[in-house]
Parts: sequence; structure tokens; C-alpha cells
Amino acid sequence: MKTKISTQGTGRRLTKQPIQAESLKQRKKSLLSGERAPSRAFRIFKRADGSFSRVAINPESQRRKSASTWKSMPEVTKARHTLGLTQEAFAEMLGIGINTLRSWEQNKRQPSGAARTLIHIALKHPEVLQEAIT
Repeated sequence: MKTKISTQGTGRRLTKQPIQAESLKQRKKSLLSGERAPSRAFRIFKRADGSFSRVAINPESQRRKSASTWKSMPEVTKARHTLGLTQEAFAEMLGIGINTLRSWEQNKRQPSGAARTLIHIALKHPEVLQEAIT
């Protein structure tokens, strides 16, 4: 278990607090899928002079946008995001080419029935596929 050092209270004394990795992954997934709204949300704009401007936006509108993006995302992309893998790592895990995975994620092509089954297995039991490759 990882720990982070924080300075809480007025005495600025350093304390160690445990970071629960699974909890953080679950919270990230719920933010990405639009299940919960972020506490704060900002849009960053580049000005004509090259500087940046930050504007606060409504967290609920950000949640709705995340939810609609997640729903329109192909099943393959959802699986990859849920597992927290890059396209290269996920393609290697499934035993397919990177260009095949990209075409699936861009909805140019659809995975076959066997590939769809393999993706569902990767979601439910990623350790099985990891073990099969090594």
C-alpha cells in the first residue's frame, strides 16, 4: 500500500495517510463514466497572445458530458479504459495488431464474435490473459 505525506492542521506536522489504489481507480472510473460529478471543473482556453485562461464551469454539466461521451464510446475503448491500459498494451494483451485495435476504437470496423468474447474475458479476468501471454 502506498502512502502520501500530507500537512493537515495548523501545526504543519507531516502525517502519513494510506492511499487506497483500488478506491482511487473506482473514483476515476466513476468520473470518466459520468456516474458522479467532479468537485470542481475548469475549461482552459488559449488566448490570442499565447497565454492561457482558466474558467470555472458547472460540475454537473461536466458529469453529463462525461456520461454522454462514455455511452457513445465503443465497447473496446470502455474495456481498455477500465483496465487502464494503453492501446499498445491492450492490443498485445488481446494478441491483435495495434491498427486493428485502433480501427475498432474508431468504429471503422467491428470485432468478430470471438474477439468480442476475448474482450469481455479481459474485462472480467485480465490476469488470465496476462498469464496466457507470458
